[in-house]
Amino acid sequence: MFFKESANTKVEEIRKYIPVSVATSFANVSPLIGSAESKYILPLLGQSLYNQVHAYYIDQEATIDGITQGNKGKFDILIEHVQRSLINLTYYSGFEFLSVSINDSGFHRQESESEKSLFKYQEEAIKNQFKDAGFNGLDTMLEFIESNPSVFPLFSESASYTLRKESIIPSTRVFDSLININESRLVFLKIKRFITEVEDFDIKAALGGTLFDLVKTEIVKQSPAEKIAALLPYIQKPLAHLALSKAFRSLGIHVRDRGVFFLSQESTMQNSTSEKAVDR
Repeated sequence: MFFKESANTKVEEIRKYIPVSVATSFANVSPLIGSAESKYILPLLGQSLYNQVHAYYIDQEATIDGITQGNKGKFDILIEHVQRSLINLTYYSGFEFLSVSINDSGFHRQESESEKSLFKYQEEAIKNQFKDAGFNGLDTMLEFIESNPSVFPLFSESASYTLRKESIIPSTRVFDSLININESRLVFLKIKRFITEVEDFDIKAALGGTLFDLVKTEIVKQSPAEKIAALLPYIQKPLAHLALSKAFRSLGIHVRDRGVFFLSQESTMQNSTSEKAVDR
């Protein structure tokens, strides 16, 4: 894992990113970190880059292929990106487990004379903060890796690299430059399958098979042909709008003056729920 017990006797690493109490038990959080790491971090980094960065995290003095005195600083920054997104996603995905105690008699809400449980609306607000910070942190992590291809060449072996490079709209940031989604990776991931669908049916039909194949071949290169690079923005704009149009019919999303929003449940002070449009 990218958090280790020896560095968290008082959850020092975790408190770099989330203001938890020093009384927090790392042993209780550790299984949830491992689960979130397997779900969110490993698939994006790919096994090869994950192994390299994790080996460096465990022992920064070890001799590791591809890591030199000159590029160690980049690996340090990457580890910070990984940890920031990972711990937020840990608390997001494990929020309910961290709010209860589990023993032989079952599951129990944790409450004492000095500490009371949160209202439902407070739980939802905090959980959404973890979600936003975690998913958007993944984009920051990926952008950092992609901006340093010579330092992280093993990233090219990951499935996420291939999927991003082959997509005409490869990232949250590119989509957000076309349609405001508040730079939300979560929103982008929801729309991603519609982007692929529009590429395969609408864009390919408009460009013709030959030109479409040429575009797809060029965009995976480090420096696409000048004419294709110039054409790309004219393809991305209708692609983004057509994908969002298809998403309207399948997902609970709307466009507002502040961007694109998903319909979600938000709890009231009385713990009842009502439909409300929320960003991210």
